[in-house]
Amino acid sequence: MPASAPKTPVLAVAPALAFRQLMGQFATGVAVVSHRAEGGAVSAMTINSLVSVSLDPMLVSWNLKNASSQFAAYAGAERFAISILAESQQALARRYAARGDSTLLPEDFEDGAGGLPVVRDALAYVACRRFAVHPAGDHTLILGEVTGMAQTAPGGRPLVFFGGRFGALDA
Repeated sequence: MPASAPKTPVLAVAPALAFRQLMGQFATGVAVVSHRAEGGAVSAMTINSLVSVSLDPMLVSWNLKNASSQFAAYAGAERFAISILAESQQALARRYAARGDSTLLPEDFEDGAGGLPVVRDALAYVACRRFAVHPAGDHTLILGEVTGMAQTAPGGRPLVFFGGRFGALDA
């Protein structure tokens, strides 16, 4: 009698790539982190690592790649906003996911709580004050204490990320 095939396939790719592919099977929402530098310039980057951490105090976290061209600006930002994107904002998500200096379009943003830049027409946003920053391998974990928030499009449909692609939530 022949042996049955293993239920869990053996890795055929490098462990880091296999791990990335495996974690790609976890669907996430898509958000844009933004902040205003001292000179008033707005910076923005797309993330899919947003996590609600605590209710008391209200904390969220997100991960920043250490090799990011914007690492110093974000790791050192005292205040930032995180906008949760709608499914219609895929082009915007791609624009701010670009490596290096992505083209910032002022019409993508409006002022939210505390004067922080938030994505116009996003589903919701949180305004944060940096709570803690922790090294985490090739990334840095940034915790923000929520200082303001708004649900700007109640009932809207979120942009999701799964298997390395943007998509919509089937409900």
